[in-house]
Amino acid sequence: MRRVTIPLVLLLLLVPTAVAQESSSVVVVSTELFIGDSDMGIDALAVSPSGEDVLLVGTLGYAHFIAAGKPFNQVQLNSNDEDDLNDVDWHPQGLTALLAGDEGTLLRYTRDEHSVTHVPGSTGNLMSQNLNAVTWDSSGNWAYVGANSGVITRFREDANGNSEYFPLNNSKSSPILDISCLHKMHAMCLVATESDGMAVIDQQHELHWLSGSEGTRWFSVECPHAERDRCFGVGQGHSVGIVELDLNNPATSYVLVKNVEISGEFTGIHVRDNNHLLLQTAPFGWVDWDIKGGNDGMGLAYPWLENSDATGDDAALRGESLVGGWAINSDEGYAVTSYGRVVYYYPPQNTISENLVAALAPMLVIIAVPGVVVGLIYMSSPALQKKYMAWSNGRLDAKREAAKESKGQLQGKARKGAKK
Repeated sequence: MRRVTIPLVLLLLLVPTAVAQESSSVVVVSTELFIGDSDMGIDALAVSPSGEDVLLVGTLGYAHFIAAGKPFNQVQLNSNDEDDLNDVDWHPQGLTALLAGDEGTLLRYTRDEHSVTHVPGSTGNLMSQNLNAVTWDSSGNWAYVGANSGVITRFREDANGNSEYFPLNNSKSSPILDISCLHKMHAMCLVATESDGMAVIDQQHELHWLSGSEGTRWFSVECPHAERDRCFGVGQGHSVGIVELDLNNPATSYVLVKNVEISGEFTGIHVRDNNHLLLQTAPFGWVDWDIKGGNDGMGLAYPWLENSDATGDDAALRGESLVGGWAINSDEGYAVTSYGRVVYYYPPQNTISENLVAALAPMLVIIAVPGVVVGLIYMSSPALQKKYMAWSNGRLDAKREAAKESKGQLQGKARKGAKK
């Protein structure tokens, strides 16, 4: 048997190098309302592209609409279906949404009428599979539907209203748990699975599996901002996966996995602002993720709401399960529990940034499983980190310059047209 020697620097990367300081929450929570009088069995939510509307779905065909800024404004929807609904996603135009559930159930919600109808042919074409995830691509031309069997199917309706379904090649057998797409032109999507790791879907609808992500149950993924070609996933074992997308050569996209020392597990993600994500935890709580933080620019974790502080005006809140949430600004937002409780979070006195500076230290973050061996070398080399940051910032600067140049050309053409 060949003996394998692991360099000491790589071993050190797998060992905690700092101790997280004792910290306190920077927000408090209060219950805004209960959607129902008993456990509603809510499983998923989606916020519209405008940020104004929220759809909730759950067990036995449950579907509900609430206004993001005023949750008391709500509409109980009739799905005309008793199968469990597991996921929902808005079309990029924000006028409709797709709801996916068990037994091949695929439904369409229409905002103007608050109506829910069955998508023709979905049960047969999706082979009555239990559907766990649904999302629209950046253009809104295709929707990706992920099943418990591991099959991902792309779906659309043509100009004549005929539905088209095409299973993706290179699917595996582990259940698909979540899919998220980067919303920019010709962008890609990120897939989370129960045990096969994460994969990216390229512009040609081809799957590319990310080495180093397999073996972890990835609960949720999010591609938050078009400015950076980067997505995030949260998984079992306190894992945060940072996925660098290569839009020109999708097969070279890679993942770097960091572990955050928390007492519970991460279960979901929502965007706090342009530079931060909120990683929801079980038991009930959040961790703030600074997208550009850390010496490597790959992210840094801060406490946000600890379970011990998640009492609000009802101690039972600490025992409920977070389904998801949305921000109304950098400091405030809402969340929904599976029970049907709508929770408002906000800073008690000072702003979030003041609370963080005054009271909190970064949480312990360990580099755990890079997607490629180069990742380990990179993380141990300040020189390579500087080169990466220079390259990453260079890409952003190039995008900004291209945008300015394009804007200047358009203005020039406008001036010439005006002179004529």
